[in-house]
Formats: sequence, structure tokens, C-alpha cells
Amino acid sequence: MIFSKTFVAALLLVLSAVADAGKVPVKKCTVKANKNGKDDSDNILKAFKDCQTNSIIEFQKVDYNAHTPITLAGLQNVVVHLKGNLNLPKDMATVQRAINVTLNQPSTYATPWFYIHGTDVSIIGSKDSKWGRFNGYGQQWWDIGNRVLRPQLATFNVTGGLLKDLKVIKPIAWGWNLPGKNIRVENHFVDAAPNNATRESTVVRFQPSSQSKPAERLSPTRASPSTLMVTSKPEQFLIRTHLSLLIGFNLSGHNITVDGYYGHNGDDCISVINGAKDIVAKNGYCGFSSHGLSIGSLGRNGANHTVQNVLFKNWTMDGAVYGARFKSWTGGNGFADNVAWEDITLINVSTGIFVTQNYYDQDKGPRPENPTKSSTRISNFRWKNFKGTLGTNWTDGTCISTPCWNYVPGLDEPKSVIFDLYPGTALDLSLSKIDIRTNKNKKNTNVLCDATSLATGEQDTLGFQCANGPFVATPIKNNKPGQGHH
Repeated sequence: MIFSKTFVAALLLVLSAVADAGKVPVKKCTVKANKNGKDDSDNILKAFKDCQTNSIIEFQKVDYNAHTPITLAGLQNVVVHLKGNLNLPKDMATVQRAINVTLNQPSTYATPWFYIHGTDVSIIGSKDSKWGRFNGYGQQWWDIGNRVLRPQLATFNVTGGLLKDLKVIKPIAWGWNLPGKNIRVENHFVDAAPNNATRESTVVRFQPSSQSKPAERLSPTRASPSTLMVTSKPEQFLIRTHLSLLIGFNLSGHNITVDGYYGHNGDDCISVINGAKDIVAKNGYCGFSSHGLSIGSLGRNGANHTVQNVLFKNWTMDGAVYGARFKSWTGGNGFADNVAWEDITLINVSTGIFVTQNYYDQDKGPRPENPTKSSTRISNFRWKNFKGTLGTNWTDGTCISTPCWNYVPGLDEPKSVIFDLYPGTALDLSLSKIDIRTNKNKKNTNVLCDATSLATGEQDTLGFQCANGPFVATPIKNNKPGQGHH
């Protein structure tokens, strides 16, 4: 069901195998670099056209200027060696004009700069940290909060694929979108942390009263419009925002494994979205105000969305807003089933485990009506072996309104667990071996959970006391036999 361990080896050897058999010649193409600052997109397109099937395509150890959005389609049995770097335009207006007219197929969130389609396609970067990079020059976008016509970096829509040793440096917005199947990602690196700020660098005080004084900014020499800081207390909110919204991977395909990830990015490191099935994401580090290891969002505008069979295992969440997260919209439909987060280390996070089936855009008004009384159903969710610490303040770098877009009643400090459930639609959830402590390494952490939203009998298998207040572990009773993840 999950990505075969022999698949990658077979994929990398397929070209030499057919060559040795004498049946199909393996063609080799080297992408020409202009080396004069001009756009290399035509050279890239030519190489992929000349070596569309049964080929090895090599980027030299130089910087290539990919200044035009590119579609690379119809690839079959192709191994790409990215020994150099691919650079997007540094000028924001150039990016916006190009992405506005490109015919690249849009993804769920945005139009990709690179659209890659085919069968048995590998893109292999470099072990050298200076090469195998996609340079997005996103810092300037984040500094002014520019969200207009932002491209996604790439869509990898292939059957039988490998992404290995690639680096994404200062992307403009979203990273890789993977809607294909039988794909493996290895040793992926993302640097999307602002150069001019840290998670704790700027604090803006806000009081939601008509008598409020102007915001007081602290540490102004380290601040930028991309970094404002937040906690909330009764009658007072501290707001932080970095407008990068950078997701490492959107996974919507089937049979996908991400093994090895190191990233600093302001949204999800891994986001498993509608259509995803049989997903494993393991052995990763996720930092700088990340929104963590996420399912969703699902069910927007009442959509019928599905996610099945997902495992997140062996991750360190350092300075993240969330460790594990599930998010579905008010009034959604469909389901998410058989999802597990295991062996998660938390360092200075705002919320260890967060689930909401009631998400809505709070900066656009109050919670919308739910005339259908529906929700995206969740079932067979497991959180196992979480350990680590919460931060001193509840923070989220994407807050641009008060309350924050992800606010739930009672969110006034870091929490070990938040369950914001739609009544009766969350079944067979359990937490076990949860050791989340305060920043002072004490166990007196708090949770938010409304017992009236639990389905009948759910408290017996939940593993903690569903009530607003201290985290209290409870025995897990009546566990159904044979349940497990991958």
C-alpha cells in the first residue's frame, strides 16, 4: 500500500537496464546556460524536448535563470540531475506579469512556476548545500506583505517519481505540489525564514477597545512588516505576522513518501489535502513558526473532501505554532480516516495537538451559518509518543486580524491539546504517551476540549479528560482490535 522500498532503486536503474539490454538507447542532454544573465527558459525547454523519453538530462554546476514559467510534460523514463541552481526573477513585477499569463496548470492554491508531468521521472539535486537549489527571492515579497499573483514553486504531477537532495531557498509562497502517485521525496531542504527577524523579534500590542491607544512596537530595529508577534490575553492581544504563508509540500496524490525534511517555513511543513491517500511523512525537522504537520484544510464551501491513510512519524517541531494539526471548514462534507502522528518532539511550540472541524475566516466576519448541519467527519486518529515543551506565548505569524483566523474560545496561552470538534462527527480518536510540558519543564499544561461535542463513548478511548483545564491522561478503554497505521 505504501511506497515500495525497491521502487526507487528500480527507477534509478531503469535507464541503464534498457540500455544494457540493447533495446532502447539512452539519450543524454545537457541544458545550455546563457551565462550572461539572460533567461534560460528556452534552453531548458529545448533540452526536455530533445530528451523527453528514456533520457538523462543534466543541468551544469552553474546558475540558470528560469525567468519564464515552464511546463515540462510528456516525460517518460527521465532522470534529471540538477547540479546547478534554478533562479526565478528577482523583480516582483516580472514574476507577476509572467504568472498572470502563463498556461501552466493551476494547483489547489496557486499557479506553479514549474509544471512537471510524466511517468518515471526523477529529479536529483546535489549533496553540496550551494547547489541543487530553487532560488525564489521571496524575502522582498514578505517584507511588504505582497500576496498578489504569487506563484507556487512547482507541481510534480507524475506517476513513479523521485525528488532527492533538492533545496528551496526563500520561495515566494507555496513550495511543491504533489498530486501524482507512487512518489518518493528524500532529503528535502526549505529555507523560508525571514533574514531580518526571528520568532521573538517584534511585539505589537493591541487592545480591542474603541479607546485603544496606537500599537506599541518593541524591538523596532529588528522588525519588518513581515514579522509581527502575537499572544492573546483577556482584553489584550499581541499580534505577530509574517506574510510568507510558505508550505513545504502539498500532498494530494496517492502512495507518497517524504523521508527526510529540514525546513523553516511559516505555514505547514507538510500539508495533506483533498484526495490524498496512503501518505507517509517521516524523519523531519520543522521550525520557524511553522503550522506543522497538517491535514487540510478540508471541506471549504461545503465541499466533499477525503483523506485516507496518513502517517507522520519521527519529527521535531521547533518554534512551531502547531505540532500536529487537523483543519476542516464549518459546513464541510467528506471525511478523513486513519491518520497517525507518532514520535513527535516539541520545542517551544504554541499548541502541541490541534484539531478543529469549525474553521472559518475570522477576519471576514463571524462564523457563517451551517444550514446543512454538516462537518467533515474524522475517524481513527492517533497521536502517540509526543514529548517536549510549549512556548511562553501563544503565537502565530499569519495573524492579520483580531481575533486571529485560528482563534477558538479560551485560547489565551499555549496549550498542549486543543479539540474544537463538531458534535458527534469525530470517532475513535486517541492520545497515548503524551508528555508535553511548559517552557519551565513542568507538566501543568492546559487543554481546550468540550465534552458535549464528543460522540457517545468517545471519552473512553480518548486518552485524556475532555474539559477546559489541566491535561489529565485517562486510560484508553475498549480499543478496537486490529487498528493501526501502516
